[in-house]
Amino acid sequence: MMGQYVKKPIVIEAITFEEFVKHGLANAENIVDGKPWAFKYKGHAITHEDDSCYLLPTLEGIMRFTPEDMLITGVKGEIYSCKLDIFEETYDKIAEDEN
Repeated sequence: MMGQYVKKPIVIEAITFEEFVKHGLANAENIVDGKPWAFKYKGHAITHEDDSCYLLPTLEGIMRFTPEDMLITGVKGEIYSCKLDIFEETYDKIAEDEN
Protein backbone atom coordinates (compact mmCIF):
# COMPACT_ATOMS: atom_id res chain seq x y z
CA MET A 1 0.00 0.00 0.00
CA MET A 2 1.30 3.45 -0.88
CA GLY A 3 1.49 6.04 1.88
CA GLN A 4 -0.44 9.27 1.74
CA TYR A 5 1.12 12.62 2.59
CA VAL A 6 -0.01 16.16 3.32
CA LYS A 7 2.06 19.10 2.16
CA LYS A 8 3.67 20.96 5.06
CA PRO A 9 2.24 24.41 5.57
CA ILE A 10 4.83 26.93 4.46
CA VAL A 11 4.66 30.61 3.69
CA ILE A 12 5.82 31.59 0.21
CA GLU A 13 6.22 34.93 -1.52
CA ALA A 14 4.48 35.42 -4.85
CA ILE A 15 3.96 38.32 -7.23
CA THR A 16 1.88 38.95 -10.34
CA PHE A 17 3.28 39.58 -13.80
CA GLU A 18 2.41 43.28 -13.45
CA GLU A 19 4.30 43.54 -10.13
CA PHE A 20 7.22 41.71 -11.72
CA VAL A 21 7.37 44.16 -14.65
CA LYS A 22 7.28 47.09 -12.19
CA HIS A 23 10.23 45.54 -10.34
CA GLY A 24 12.05 45.15 -13.64
CA LEU A 25 11.40 48.76 -14.64
CA ALA A 26 12.82 49.93 -11.31
CA ASN A 27 15.91 47.70 -11.58
CA ALA A 28 16.74 47.15 -15.25
CA GLU A 29 19.62 48.95 -16.92
CA ASN A 30 18.02 48.62 -20.33
CA ILE A 31 14.37 49.29 -21.13
CA VAL A 32 13.04 48.69 -24.64
CA ASP A 33 9.61 49.98 -25.69
CA GLY A 34 8.68 50.53 -22.04
CA LYS A 35 9.57 46.98 -20.96
CA PRO A 36 12.57 45.91 -18.89
CA TRP A 37 14.83 43.82 -21.10
CA ALA A 38 17.19 42.10 -18.66
CA PHE A 39 17.40 42.47 -14.90
CA LYS A 40 17.87 40.56 -11.67
CA TYR A 41 15.07 39.33 -9.47
CA LYS A 42 16.20 38.05 -6.07
CA GLY A 43 19.64 37.41 -7.55
CA HIS A 44 18.31 35.50 -10.59
CA ALA A 45 19.07 36.77 -14.10
CA ILE A 46 15.81 37.47 -15.95
CA THR A 47 15.54 37.92 -19.71
CA HIS A 48 12.78 39.30 -21.92
CA GLU A 49 11.32 36.91 -24.48
CA ASP A 50 8.51 39.21 -25.64
CA ASP A 51 6.21 41.81 -24.07
CA SER A 52 4.08 39.12 -22.44
CA CYS A 53 6.81 36.66 -21.47
CA TYR A 54 10.00 36.61 -19.44
CA LEU A 55 12.40 33.72 -19.12
CA LEU A 56 13.28 32.55 -15.60
CA PRO A 57 16.19 30.38 -14.52
CA THR A 58 14.72 27.68 -12.26
CA LEU A 59 15.96 24.48 -10.66
CA GLU A 60 14.22 22.58 -13.49
CA GLY A 61 15.68 24.74 -16.27
CA ILE A 62 14.37 27.81 -18.05
CA MET A 63 10.66 28.52 -17.44
CA ARG A 64 8.35 31.04 -19.09
CA PHE A 65 6.55 33.65 -16.95
CA THR A 66 3.45 35.29 -18.47
CA PRO A 67 0.47 37.37 -17.30
CA GLU A 68 -1.40 34.06 -16.74
CA ASP A 69 1.10 33.06 -14.02
CA MET A 70 2.20 33.96 -10.53
CA LEU A 71 5.92 34.09 -9.74
CA ILE A 72 6.72 32.13 -6.59
CA THR A 73 9.86 32.37 -4.50
CA GLY A 74 10.40 29.03 -2.76
CA VAL A 75 11.74 28.25 0.69
CA LYS A 76 15.35 28.19 -0.50
CA GLY A 77 15.15 31.33 -2.65
CA GLU A 78 14.40 29.48 -5.88
CA ILE A 79 11.91 31.05 -8.27
CA TYR A 80 9.37 29.45 -10.55
CA SER A 81 6.12 30.32 -12.29
CA CYS A 82 2.76 28.78 -11.45
CA LYS A 83 -0.43 29.03 -13.53
CA LEU A 84 -2.98 31.35 -11.87
CA ASP A 85 -5.70 28.71 -11.54
CA ILE A 86 -3.36 26.23 -9.87
CA PHE A 87 -1.95 28.97 -7.64
CA GLU A 88 -5.45 29.99 -6.51
CA GLU A 89 -6.36 26.35 -5.74
CA THR A 90 -3.15 25.79 -3.80
CA TYR A 91 -2.50 29.01 -1.86
CA ASP A 92 -4.48 31.37 0.37
CA LYS A 93 -3.35 34.97 0.87
CA ILE A 94 -2.17 35.84 4.37
CA ALA A 95 -3.60 39.03 5.83
CA GLU A 96 -0.99 41.83 5.87
CA ASP A 97 -1.05 42.04 9.69
CA GLU A 98 -0.10 38.33 9.93
CA ASN A 99 3.33 38.91 8.31
